[in-house]
Amino acid sequence: MKKIYERIAVILFLTSLWIVSLSIFLVNDKEYSENENRYLTTKPDISMEDVSSGKFMDTFETYLNDQFPLRDKWIALKTDIQRLFGKTDINGTYLGSDGYLFEKWTENDFNTDNLQRNIESINKFVQANQDKKGTILIVPTASLPLQDRLPKNAPVLNQNKAFDMIYSKLGKNCEQIDIRPTLDAHKTEYIYYKTDHHWTTLGAYLGYMEWQRQNGNSAELSDYHITLAANNFKGSLYSKVLNTDCAFDEIYIYDKIQKPDYEVSYNFGKTQTDSVYELKHLNEKDKYQVFLNGNHPELTISTNVNNNKHLLIFKDSFANAFIPFLLSDYETIHIIDLRYFKGDLNDYISHNDITEYLFLYNIKNFCEDTSIPMIGSL
Repeated sequence: MKKIYERIAVILFLTSLWIVSLSIFLVNDKEYSENENRYLTTKPDISMEDVSSGKFMDTFETYLNDQFPLRDKWIALKTDIQRLFGKTDINGTYLGSDGYLFEKWTENDFNTDNLQRNIESINKFVQANQDKKGTILIVPTASLPLQDRLPKNAPVLNQNKAFDMIYSKLGKNCEQIDIRPTLDAHKTEYIYYKTDHHWTTLGAYLGYMEWQRQNGNSAELSDYHITLAANNFKGSLYSKVLNTDCAFDEIYIYDKIQKPDYEVSYNFGKTQTDSVYELKHLNEKDKYQVFLNGNHPELTISTNVNNNKHLLIFKDSFANAFIPFLLSDYETIHIIDLRYFKGDLNDYISHNDITEYLFLYNIKNFCEDTSIPMIGSL
């Protein structure tokens, strides 16, 4: 009798799997996953060349994974099952304590050659722009200041090794803001999101506080009106595991009480607005895009501050929550994301009378970014 039940269970499982797989071909492809914030692979065209090279099968496998019916529910179920067996390393994400999720970044993932190329490229850029003040601010991932919340014995990269390499090999003409001690001093506070890889607005404020201190100024929280913009944010790390027990994150906006008038221009003037916050994203999955409306090749903020200071920022998305704090400090702020920028950087710098520049990256992105070397060839 037991064997009969086992056979019935196997038949039911295989039948369910066959029905689910067949249904892929009976419904329209889903082009975009809001949960994963990416475009999905759609049904590939068949060609003899792709079939013979094996490319078709690789693409088709990705297509089946992306278009699998109820994909998000299957991922959530898989996570729940793995958690039942005590697993804390799921889909490149660590399940930490206090509800924190962490990007998995190990020694095996550390590309020293790419990091060396990026450092050399910045040194070349600094050398070619000695008439301008240069600064670099690199932000650790949450697993450095919040390492006590990582799963026990979870393998992680010693980020200090990467920081030491950066700061020891950068030329003296580029000032360095080491944010690690400040973040460590505030590690019990809400400085990183629990379900997303970015720092919170408080974390970004601490970065700005160090920026001001290094420039001989000060920043006070009492200068800002702090607003809870959203209390239902689940970010990029949640999307990888879909842990049903994850709590919601909160997004705060720090608006300076006495701030200048300003205008924001996206992508060389194609879009203009009067705010560094795009509130419509608070009703969407990726609520972090409320800061600067997400990532763009180019962005310019023009203020009524008349101090002839024009800042150029090379950045990744960590800068998006930081930049609003700079509004009172510069006449213009120019932001370039080298991953998407296709213009002539020399012309851009000359045309906008740049007087200062800042490199602001998350340490993992800075180590892995392959677009930074373009500035070394100017």
